Amino acid sequence: MALEEPMDLEEDIAGWKHLPPEIRIKILCRLPFPDKQNMMLVNWESSAMCSTLPNKLHELGITEVPSTAKTMLMMKWKNEFGRVVSRMVEFRGTSLRQTECPEHTAEAMRAFLRIWRCSKVKTVIIEIPCFEGLANIWEEGMAGRKTSIAVKNFNIRTNDYRLVINALTATKNKGQDISLLANDHGGMETAVFDVEKVKNARSVILWSLISNIQDHQLHALTAHNIRLHSEFITSNCVARMIQEWKEGKRFLERLHITSPLIDLDTVVRQVQGVCWKNMTDICSIIWREVDEEGYSYATRGPTYDIPAAIGLVRNPDGASTFIFRIIRMTREMSRVVYERCSVQCPNMVSSEDLARKHQQQRV
Repeated sequence: MALEEPMDLEEDIAGWKHLPPEIRIKILCRLPFPDKQNMMLVNWESSAMCSTLPNKLHELGITEVPSTAKTMLMMKWKNEFGRVVSRMVEFRGTSLRQTECPEHTAEAMRAFLRIWRCSKVKTVIIEIPCFEGLANIWEEGMAGRKTSIAVKNFNIRTNDYRLVINALTATKNKGQDISLLANDHGGMETAVFDVEKVKNARSVILWSLISNIQDHQLHALTAHNIRLHSEFITSNCVARMIQEWKEGKRFLERLHITSPLIDLDTVVRQVQGVCWKNMTDICSIIWREVDEEGYSYATRGPTYDIPAAIGLVRNPDGASTFIFRIIRMTREMSRVVYERCSVQCPNMVSSEDLARKHQQQRV
């Protein structure tokens, strides 16, 4: 025993509790997500340290299923081998939802916020039909705490726009891909489109939702990909956005705008669109890259190698949707267009030249 006592003393001195706090934090930062969660159960000191460290997650989601009286919390992360693994926790109630905030959903939301407020997540999925009653829990979970939330993609299904605003404004980064859905009715308050996170989003998609967004709100969006349904969007607004894209003042990839006030002929006339049937064999080659039906016109983009397709399609419910998408050409196709068109268009520039010009302007 005498020989073991010095060894025990040495191990105790060099043990975890004798390490400087900054060393322990560096060690905890390198732990996988599940190990970090387990360390929070060791003691209060470890819990306090882990609660301030960022979690790197592939996906974080919370889904309430009122018909089965349960709420699920889903977490996905990459393990040490680079594979995406997952863990799901179910919070069950004793009866179907009879209140605005059942206890099992409240507990799931508290657990979600504990992970969410110090996480860098690729995709966040929130499916909560009613936010009434959970708003106070959200405020308590986020109030007075230093957060480091970063999200790349948002998928939110709710009937309460306040949940959308709270989730978007909690992040520190911008330029997210935002996808919104509704449970019971197809409406979304226009206040959502005045949020800076929405204005600066990379994509804004409203699936089966009817919004009252106005022309000035749509024009304020800087998203590359926009899909929405409104009764108030006019042809002039859509044409203005496309014209700005043609002039290199705006980035666009796709537009799906459903509105009774959009007239295809008006838009085509303002953006100088050309019917595909009247174009050369070069443009016919490019046209084959468009895989959807309904595109009947084309227009030249900010550079010779980024044309766009325009059209109007009829939906099953009778409404018409204006569609726009850029056509990305291969290097071979770009070379053919340049060789055959550069003589007639000496001022043409390529997308690479345009990107270089934007980079110089930013510098």
